[in-house]
Amino acid sequence: MMKKRGLVFALLAATGMIAGCGNQEEEEYSFQEVKNQKFEHMHGLGYVSGGPGIVIATHDGLYSYEEGWKEAVSEKHDYMGFQATREGFFSSGHPAPGSDYKNPLGLVKSNNKGASFDQLAFYGEIDFHYLGAGYESNAIYVLNEMPINEMSAGLHYSLDEGEAWEKSAMSGFDSEFISNIAVHPKQEEMLVIGSEQGMFLSKDYGNTFEPFGEEIMVPYVTLTNDGGYYSSVVDEKVQLKSFSFTGDQVIDIPLPNENVDPIVYIASNPDDEKELVFATHTNDLYLTSDKGSEWIKLADKGELLK
Repeated sequence: MMKKRGLVFALLAATGMIAGCGNQEEEEYSFQEVKNQKFEHMHGLGYVSGGPGIVIATHDGLYSYEEGWKEAVSEKHDYMGFQATREGFFSSGHPAPGSDYKNPLGLVKSNNKGASFDQLAFYGEIDFHYLGAGYESNAIYVLNEMPINEMSAGLHYSLDEGEAWEKSAMSGFDSEFISNIAVHPKQEEMLVIGSEQGMFLSKDYGNTFEPFGEEIMVPYVTLTNDGGYYSSVVDEKVQLKSFSFTGDQVIDIPLPNENVDPIVYIASNPDDEKELVFATHTNDLYLTSDKGSEWIKLADKGELLK
C-alpha cells in the first residue's frame, strides 16, 4: 500500500530542501482582530464560499485574509484535509483542547465559514489527512489510512456528502509517495493525484489512472475548469506552473523571488483565475492578482504581515 502520512515532507526531504521538519447555524462566522499573530502547522487554504477572502486552516483554527487578516474566535479546531467549496468547506481533523467534540472529527462540513459544522461521517473514528472535493460538485475523495469496519484502507469517494462510499481501484497508479488529491471543480469523476513520480489523472472516479504531464516531483496540484496549477522541485529549484487538460500548454508562473521555499498549497480564485495564492512548507504565503507579474507577501514564516 502506498505511503501517505507526512508525504509532502517526505517528498521535500528527498530533495535536501527541508530542514526538519453540530448542526449548521444561520449566522456567518465571526472573524475578529488577530490575537495570535503567528500560525504554525498549516493544513490548507482556499476561497471559501467563492471568496473574495482567502481562508487558511491551521493547527489552531481558521484565519481569513481580505484587505487584512482576521482570526477565528470559536471552533478553533485542528482542521486537517481542508477543502474549500462554493458552499463552504469540507474538512477532518481534531477538536480544539477542551472541546466537547469526539476525537477525531471524521468528515465535517461548514456552510458558514466555520461558525458551526455538520458531522457527515466517521465521527470519532477517522482523521482524513488526504481529502479532495469538487468546488462546485461537492464530490468528495479521501485516502483512508485508518481502516475500520465501514471503510477499508485506500482511495474512496462519495457523491452524496458522505452518506454512501465507493472504493476506487486505482489501477495504473504507480507511485509510493503522494502529495494531495485534486478534484475537478465540476466533473465529479475527474481527479489528479500529485506524487514524487509526477501527476496521475483519472477520469473514472479513480478506478484507472494514467501519468499526466512531466515525470517530476509534484508537492501540490490544484485543478480549475480547464486545467490547473502545480508546484515542482527540479534540481533543488522550486517551480510553479499552470497547465491545460489538453496537455499542450504548460506555462511557468513567475515566482516572487529565486529563494522561494517548496510550495505545498496552491489555490486559485474560482471566479478569477488570474488570482492565485500559495503557501510554502515554511509557512510563507504569497498572493498575486495577475498570474505572477506582481506578488504580495501575506505571511513570513507564519508571521502575519497584513
